[in-house]
Amino acid sequence: MSSRHDELLDAALAEWSKVGYAEVGVKEITARASVSHGTFYNYFDNRRQLLDVLVEREVTPFLEMFDVLEREMHRPVTEESLREVITAGTAKVLNGVLARPDSISFIALEVPGIDDRALRRDIELFREAGRRAGRILDNAVADGVIDRSLNIEFAGQVWISAIFSLVVPFLADGREIGDVDRLAAEYAEIALHGVSLSN
Repeated sequence: MSSRHDELLDAALAEWSKVGYAEVGVKEITARASVSHGTFYNYFDNRRQLLDVLVEREVTPFLEMFDVLEREMHRPVTEESLREVITAGTAKVLNGVLARPDSISFIALEVPGIDDRALRRDIELFREAGRRAGRILDNAVADGVIDRSLNIEFAGQVWISAIFSLVVPFLADGREIGDVDRLAAEYAEIALHGVSLSN
């Protein structure tokens, strides 16, 4: 993708994070990016399409974190290796949020209220994150660490929800998350007590 394309996305994110989606149109985005209206329409049909592309760009790295964790899992899975993967995954997401607070705050707290389409997209992204997290847990089921009766899709969504609950206070009012590694390890311990381990 061209640098101009990304510059427009960055400009939109900066403006929307500062004053909100409703207050910022193509005029403000192009002014921030120092490009003409015509240049904007070379890349995007309208402001709403740019929003969809922006959300996709910002969320994809988080989804890919779970893909990498799943690919790199040591097999067969053990209770200890599962604990390590849950800890690492939780810490990676938390650190990713800390690295881009304005972006994630906008996507998590403002985008769902823009319109029904944005809300549905956010819900689908949440479910997709749960599915990808669930693949990690599915490996543990396949290797006999987690009981087969566990609803993997639901468990993956619980994992994502728990991470979200840790970051919302930070995103909403700037409260400190604290020691990310400690939080992630504590969550992994709680999560393992919440699933039916096969031992």
